[in-house]
Amino acid sequence: MLEIIKSVDMKTWMGLAGVLVGASLGLVGVFIANRSSLSRLKLQLEKEQQRNHSQLKREKLEELYILLSHWISMFFSNYFKLTLVMKNEIDYNQYLDEIISDGADKKVDFQRIEMILNIYGRELLPAYHKVLGWREKVNDIAAAHKMDYKNGKVNGERYITPYTTVHTELEKSVETLKAELAELAANA
Repeated sequence: MLEIIKSVDMKTWMGLAGVLVGASLGLVGVFIANRSSLSRLKLQLEKEQQRNHSQLKREKLEELYILLSHWISMFFSNYFKLTLVMKNEIDYNQYLDEIISDGADKKVDFQRIEMILNIYGRELLPAYHKVLGWREKVNDIAAAHKMDYKNGKVNGERYITPYTTVHTELEKSVETLKAELAELAANA
């Protein structure tokens, strides 16, 4: 075997060495190209996932904006109707009949609102809790009026000013929430 190796001339060995070096360089080149391609594909996949997540978040925040608008619209409708009861222009039964008839068309999914807020809009929770706080104050005044009404005190004019004041604050807090929501959706 050693004789065969010694019988091969130098030019052949140089040719073989050139082929081996060329093949090695080719393998290194393919390895580098594949590594670069893999890196580019990973980056592309990450960007696509970010874009899909941003689009989904924007869509959910837009849905939340619409849900909040419907909810507040319903709340303001109830406000105006209850003010008529406080002014003694309609009685409580008429008010409740109108609420019931409107309620069939204007259902608000509060669980969906809170789900979207907790998943896609956690930054909005402080503003949302302010809205809930003002809503609770509005409900407290409405409950006090209802108790007086049940006890025969049908003139609720003394409730109109505090009810209107608290309702105005509710409206301001809702507008703040909607503005923050719109900003978050625009930057999603």
